[in-house]
Amino acid sequence: MKVQLRNEETLTVNYEVQGDGPNLVLVHGLGLSSMKTWRYQVPALSSRYRVHTYDVRGFGQTNNPAGRFSVQQHAYDLLALLDALGLDRPVLIGFSMGGWISQQFVLDHPERVRALVLSNTTSGLRPEGAQRFVDRAAQVEKTGMEALSDQQIRNTFSAESLRDNPALIDFYRSEFLDTSANAASSYAAMFRALSEPNWTPQLGRIQCPALILCGDSDQGITRGNTSTDAAEILHRGIAGSRFEVIKHGGHYAHLEQPASWNRIVLEFLDSIHA
Repeated sequence: MKVQLRNEETLTVNYEVQGDGPNLVLVHGLGLSSMKTWRYQVPALSSRYRVHTYDVRGFGQTNNPAGRFSVQQHAYDLLALLDALGLDRPVLIGFSMGGWISQQFVLDHPERVRALVLSNTTSGLRPEGAQRFVDRAAQVEKTGMEALSDQQIRNTFSAESLRDNPALIDFYRSEFLDTSANAASSYAAMFRALSEPNWTPQLGRIQCPALILCGDSDQGITRGNTSTDAAEILHRGIAGSRFEVIKHGGHYAHLEQPASWNRIVLEFLDSIHA
């Protein structure tokens, strides 16, 4: 369905909801840049919860009339979406870029978040990581998405997934090679935007229950110095947070090991709603 958000522009958000129970809002990443990234999560989570998924501004089937790409803008959009849907204190579940958006949102509006799940994301890039993001944006603008696809897949998935799950790899490749007119420019613009924020000094302000997940084989450029480094920083910074490592999971641990990821997340959700 479509939800129109009217401020100084009309943003038309592609949005879906399934299930009944306490509200969850899932915020997708960049690469598989739409709510399709949650293909294995929605059926599992919606068995006990009301699951809201959407395409963020400029990706999937959500427009970007003003051409704005920033984490702060996505957080503004998320607030407008929650208001339009009448959602007060949902659990936010953010993957990669969606983790950036979720952190910005909970820091801006702590009273609007019941709990936080951050999967394969970071609270801020080191200078060399930020430069890799800027370089990636320039590469996409110069050569397009297809020239980047093989490298992207090697860095995104674990060795086990690359060897044993060709259907997942094909699905990811087809979504990454988005043929819409603005796909490459949107991807590049968002990569530049992601090079800027750093919430590490502010993590202590996050007071809600939080679950941090990562894959033990994440080679993505958000990971830090090791596959678990960025997640460990989040865990240390958010007091009382729970930290879990998904075995044989790469950057898309929720797609590569959905049974493990879903079980851990459901246990966390059930504990905070008990």
